[in-house]
Amino acid sequence: MSFFRILNFGITRRTSISNTHQSNCECCPNLIKIRPSSSHDIIRVPIEVVLSDKFNKSLAFTLEERQRLCIHGLMPACVRTYDEQMLAIETNFHSFESNVARYRYLRALRQGYERMYFQFVSKNVNVVLPIIYTPTVGLACTVYGMLYRGMTGIHITKHDRGHMKQILGNWPLAREVRAICVTDGQRILGLGDLGANGMGIAVGKMELYTALAGIPPRMCLPVCLDVGTNNKSLHEDPLYIGLRDERLQGDEYVGFVDEFMEAVVSTFGSQTLIHFEDFATPNAFMFLDRYQQCYCHFNDDIQGTAAVGLAGLLGIQRITKKPLEEHVILFAGAGSAAMGIASLLKIELMSRGLTEADATKNIYFYDQDGALTTSRKSIPELLCVFAKNMKETKSLEELVEQVKPSIIMGATSAPGLFSEKIIRTMAANHERPGIFAFSNPTSKSECTAEQAYKFSDGKAIYSAGSPFPPVEFNGKRLTPGQANNCFAFPGMVLGTMTVLATRMPDEIFLLCAHELAKFPSNEEIQSGRIYPLVKEANKVAYKIGVEAAKYLIENGYAKRTLEPDDVEAYIKKHGYKLNYGRSLAETWAYPKMKPNPSTAGHEKKQKKK
Repeated sequence: MSFFRILNFGITRRTSISNTHQSNCECCPNLIKIRPSSSHDIIRVPIEVVLSDKFNKSLAFTLEERQRLCIHGLMPACVRTYDEQMLAIETNFHSFESNVARYRYLRALRQGYERMYFQFVSKNVNVVLPIIYTPTVGLACTVYGMLYRGMTGIHITKHDRGHMKQILGNWPLAREVRAICVTDGQRILGLGDLGANGMGIAVGKMELYTALAGIPPRMCLPVCLDVGTNNKSLHEDPLYIGLRDERLQGDEYVGFVDEFMEAVVSTFGSQTLIHFEDFATPNAFMFLDRYQQCYCHFNDDIQGTAAVGLAGLLGIQRITKKPLEEHVILFAGAGSAAMGIASLLKIELMSRGLTEADATKNIYFYDQDGALTTSRKSIPELLCVFAKNMKETKSLEELVEQVKPSIIMGATSAPGLFSEKIIRTMAANHERPGIFAFSNPTSKSECTAEQAYKFSDGKAIYSAGSPFPPVEFNGKRLTPGQANNCFAFPGMVLGTMTVLATRMPDEIFLLCAHELAKFPSNEEIQSGRIYPLVKEANKVAYKIGVEAAKYLIENGYAKRTLEPDDVEAYIKKHGYKLNYGRSLAETWAYPKMKPNPSTAGHEKKQKKK
């Protein structure tokens, strides 16, 4: 913005000099001569507005727009089409050798040319998503202080108690905000406590609201709750952007988040959707339960992941023709992702008429302490129903041999955990074993796609949280599925925001899972692909958004008066438009106006004189 202010200052200065000299002034023979009255006759749109990130079309401004907006001459004569601009961005994007460099380029593009940025992301989802989302965004967060280039959201520190409403109101588009993505940075992907650097995750999530679901960016506000960090390396990092203090904990921490939630509703309204992201597992579940009846909120690490995970399980059910209740499912890891999937799976099975005992009898858990058994002294409340009366074992390989799972789901951030022995054991016991390596980024995956296919002799149905390339095995091209949350949360948020829902009930996540599971065609399912391709994420978000909105209306959660049959038309009308449109107001012709009768006689007398 400072660059544009300098340009504007230069223009103003030249005009003022011109007006202080007569057109025949001899002291400035090379000065461009402008009629003295010209600058006073022109009403100028402030150049800071014309060239702001919201309205800047760069070389797509037509010559007429440049002249009438008083920016003619500030850019080359070339007028670029949409395709030419996309080519320029794509060429720049691919000219960078590292993904972090590409991330940095896209951040600059986003801050300078908002609509152009979303045009590029939406058109190139499969290429851009791994940069602004997993896996690159995780690496970018580790060096976020180096990449920081200016305002991307709101930072509220632990020293701001009592002033949160004022801080939220400082956001330039505060009146437009309808959704917030908030993080305290304590558990960023599989990278741990990154403190204020976690803002990169909140920004990336909300950009997918727009790129995939068409939610206008002016309605989205990323927020980082900077309550300190226990990561000593960040305390010593000269480029770290947050507080160099230990994390706030206990009642003081809970009170801090309580005040934030109250400030959000007070500032933006009770219909504001609040998306929790990358909170530590105990806090994530605690806040999810604490605010269940108070706010329209969800936790993507728990509920978004659960919807995507259940969709994968439903996909395996489609392939194997075997009901989920007959599968033996082993969760490796007992964090927010695994607990969320298991809880939603239990709800799904109980909706089929099973008792809780029957729904959980074939679901096993394994964590850093070994198999989850009833003899363990301390078990999280949500996991108690999954504990088994069996012999304790510390070895995952032994547990796989013992319970013979047909599906294994990893969310451990322990690369290589799914060993060759584990995969071969599963393939020996099952015709099409399901192997999910959910951990992000790619370096944290429990096994690679190549390992899963190789060790299972091509039998595995493999999906991961991060993208893996196709694998050639025995003359066949096997395409891994990507169990990416981008297939879930943009659509659910779209549906919720469309109807101004008061809550996001569990049924919304079940609905999302079933819609996502139905998306792959029968041919794709038979080839072993249980998730859509990333390039189809826009279509997935739209479909889920429409169905979610209809469900919320039909079940009394909607505050906006809207009929289910009108949902699609409403979404299409109010969605973010990727095309520029005109920068000038439309004009139209008027017929010749009749004269004012009170002055008509006077004008005739003047003409006679």
